[in-house]
Amino acid sequence: MSAEDVQRALAAFDPEALPPGATVLQRGRNLVVRADLAGTDAVVKFFPAPSPLRALLERLAGRPPKAERAFRAARFLEARAPGLTPAPLGAAARGRGGLFATAYEPGLVSFTARLAAIYRAGGPCPELMALLRRVARACRALHDAGFLHGDLGNQNIALAPDGRTLFVDLNRARLFPDPLSPRRRARDLSRIALPSDFLRVFFEMYWEAPPPRAFLEAERAARRAFAWHTATRRLRHPLRRRAPSPEPVYPAPPDIWIWDPKSEQAVSTMRSRDRRRWMSPTRVTRAVDAILRDGPAARRRLRILRGGAFQRPVLALANRVFVSVSADPDRFGRELEHLARLDGPGVHVRFYAHDPDETTAFRIDAVRRLRALGRAVAISLVQDRVRATDPEAWHAFCERVLDALHGEVIWVEYLHAVNRVKWGIWNFRELGRLFAVLPALRGRYRDVSFLGPSTIDFEWDFFAAALRMLPAFPGPLAGVSAELYVDRRGAPENRQGRFDALGKLALLRAFAMGCPNVEDHLVVTEFNWPLAGTGEWSPVGSPYVSPGPRGPGDPSVPEEDAAAFTVRYLLLGLCSGLADEMVVWSLAAHGFGLVDPGTAPEPSSAWRERPAFLALRQLFAALRHGNFTDAPQRGDGPDGAWLLRFLDRDGRRLAVAWTTAPRDADAPTPALLGFEPREARDLYGAPVLPFHPISGRPVYYYQ
Repeated sequence: MSAEDVQRALAAFDPEALPPGATVLQRGRNLVVRADLAGTDAVVKFFPAPSPLRALLERLAGRPPKAERAFRAARFLEARAPGLTPAPLGAAARGRGGLFATAYEPGLVSFTARLAAIYRAGGPCPELMALLRRVARACRALHDAGFLHGDLGNQNIALAPDGRTLFVDLNRARLFPDPLSPRRRARDLSRIALPSDFLRVFFEMYWEAPPPRAFLEAERAARRAFAWHTATRRLRHPLRRRAPSPEPVYPAPPDIWIWDPKSEQAVSTMRSRDRRRWMSPTRVTRAVDAILRDGPAARRRLRILRGGAFQRPVLALANRVFVSVSADPDRFGRELEHLARLDGPGVHVRFYAHDPDETTAFRIDAVRRLRALGRAVAISLVQDRVRATDPEAWHAFCERVLDALHGEVIWVEYLHAVNRVKWGIWNFRELGRLFAVLPALRGRYRDVSFLGPSTIDFEWDFFAAALRMLPAFPGPLAGVSAELYVDRRGAPENRQGRFDALGKLALLRAFAMGCPNVEDHLVVTEFNWPLAGTGEWSPVGSPYVSPGPRGPGDPSVPEEDAAAFTVRYLLLGLCSGLADEMVVWSLAAHGFGLVDPGTAPEPSSAWRERPAFLALRQLFAALRHGNFTDAPQRGDGPDGAWLLRFLDRDGRRLAVAWTTAPRDADAPTPALLGFEPREARDLYGAPVLPFHPISGRPVYYYQ
């Protein structure tokens, strides 16, 4: 049919008496109907007449009615940037009201609805990032066309099944001959509703560069103004009744929990200043209280622990090392192949509360297979936001796993990263409810060694407060757990404030020794180094790598450095006696693993053993049955040299040496080695001359 036929049909369209076959898509102030217009499948939007005052103001300003404005804007956009709005068909005036018609687009879903579905499902994060990128690029094209939408909320952005992004509700648009200025773009984008860190990502995707400062300042001002406008709507229109929105409602900001399978972690949805607004003051007050109560005694114990480091033998050192595996259905077979090449470590498996039931069932079976292979297995029970706010659901999840595995595992880490709100726990009240589940679990599974409180990074004040919240038990927990990174900025001997890795371990242990509810046994249940060049698969690159070079604070390290740091951290933590067991996270991960599985989704893609894998294989080969005896050098000399000595089960001596000095140092003397070396091997097990200069990569000396 011709445009004239459509226009005549639209002029005769009566919203009060819809034609046969018409479907109401939306009711409210503006009625939206799908109907046949002269043989064209169309969407007709009816605009009622405005109030007399508004109608007068529009006439004085020379503005046409809403329907005509929407039609002009759609035609402008169709000419400048085809495919960004449904094809306009026509407009018909009804006084100052009227009707506006576009072609019907099947299968449209609003940006609001798609976001809500992702939020309800907890991700996955790559799907969310792809959605943000799609919408950001469409908004950029819209503004480059000189089109200011005027009401660019999530509900007015529609997603077509064929990948197009369409903009609707155009009656507030303003049209310009040139691309919009940064300030006008900021005004439009200030209506986009996203958690603040996702909004940061959205703006960087929009600009494909760091956003201009003028844009960011204008956007913040416009967003504040719109928030005030929204908050005062009832004051400005006390008699107007707002029709319920057909769009789904987003969860409250703290309840938006997103899982990122690339970096194998939950992601932060809000920037730090916004997270603080939702945090309870008790995150500070409880920590201060714990420090005041327990700090003086912990300080005394800290001196004793540091003085006693490396003073006692440590038996079967390599048996104290665990390597985490994903035990995912599409990866476990390959993980077993590479585990077989590491002779020695125990295996650690995480059970995630957000996983589907079939994935949890597979992991239970994977633990049984590992036990059948003779591996020592430990597990962690990891919460999500849903279970963090529903202790009964969390209890049921724990029982499901422990009913199946309570006799198979040597310890169970209870909860994960409780001091990071991205893992679902926002305050001590929620943490206390989850801790309250633990006595019932301990009573039911008496053969399980539970660990807690499971904090991450060196937040010793939160660690002290969490220890004080552990409930009283008939007997204490088997030990304390901490996911203790070395500030993710280099060597374990480096300092974060006053504390190097040994100082951090000693301080955590000093506080734990004062807690009657836990045994004096410290397990580092997670550490690694993020690897340079791995993008959003890296823990520090997730979920989106900002354009441009990374700043000087980038904690990523080359693979060779990660290998040396991993071995050094294990030797320092275990030989000092400050850590009893340590878990390398993880066997296979593109951004941080011992093995690089690549980024292809197909499990058949090539897996590459990284330097850290080869370094651990050498560590286990040398110290599988090695017992630590003493440390003649502890990095305190001018050469920064470390020398640790061992005895194997046959009584033969072995030493490991490295230096933290920026340049090569002299090799250890035979007197310090305690024996004449028969051979020496480098970090990866290759032969080297016994007295070549040592470096940051440990060297093994054999009697």
